[in-house]
Amino acid sequence: MTIAIIGGTGFIGRAVAERAVRRGLQPIAIARGEHPVDLPRGAVFEAADRMDRDALVTVLRKHRVETVIDIYALGMLNTRAVLDAMGEIGGRYMLLSSVDVYANYGGLLRKESPAVQPQPATEDDPLRGFRYPYRGNPHRPKGVSAELFEDYDKIVLEEAARADARFATTVIRAPMIFGPRDPQHRFAWAIKAARAGGLAYMDERAAKWPNSYGYVDDVAEAMLLAALDPRGAGRIYNVGQDFVRTPIEWLLSFAVVLNTPLEIETVPAARKALLHERADATDLRYPLTLDTTRIRRELGFSEPTELRDALLATIAYEAQQAPR
Repeated sequence: MTIAIIGGTGFIGRAVAERAVRRGLQPIAIARGEHPVDLPRGAVFEAADRMDRDALVTVLRKHRVETVIDIYALGMLNTRAVLDAMGEIGGRYMLLSSVDVYANYGGLLRKESPAVQPQPATEDDPLRGFRYPYRGNPHRPKGVSAELFEDYDKIVLEEAARADARFATTVIRAPMIFGPRDPQHRFAWAIKAARAGGLAYMDERAAKWPNSYGYVDDVAEAMLLAALDPRGAGRIYNVGQDFVRTPIEWLLSFAVVLNTPLEIETVPAARKALLHERADATDLRYPLTLDTTRIRRELGFSEPTELRDALLATIAYEAQQAPR
């Protein structure tokens, strides 16, 4: 079986390619090639713009691709050509979606006021009622053009892909993903505070906010499993760790791994302590958590990485990024 990974040279895509090589596959990583390409041995790079339908069809046919894993689908603006190319070749399409499709995310952004759902979301739980969550939202991840973020919506993409009968779609709804190469450095704050040790101050609004995470290699393995298993066709799967931790618990976890004595004191917003920016920008009454029972029960998924190893790898990566 030949698989292609569109957006296959970045943080998540490279991890998927590496997991595919370990399975004895030769993944085709497709990207524009505007940045240095560092793929695992055994992967093949093809330069093509995901917004160029004809170029995608040419590459996919050249390698007789049967399964496409789409990492960088943001909205229809940058994904319509991919879906059209899939319509030409048929086969299996795996869309990387997000926890942000669920109703709690609308409340988190203060764009709507659904009832707070305290338990982790299942794949059948209500989605947010509004579309295009980044329109008018200044709190955006870096590295993506304003035009693409204005068009961003995973719900729209899920609906379009699943409605297209020319190919079979599998949807992976992922949590916040961390690990080496993470461009958003999601745990840099915790690693820095844990390294410092002593007494750390954390914003009381953020300290006990439940949130789901996934280590990049584990999420990549889940994506590959769901994309290749025939039982995954037409299915939606939440992916992430099978436990939920709060920021206090994550900070203490890093301190334990680093063997650093640490105490945490929660303080009011006026103190501008750890995670005050997150608490200022969002309504942290709304958890952002995922129930991952379905993929574990249906496909037998379990994380290939021990949590301690995941944290150590993340610490090592962030140490390389620190100014010297």
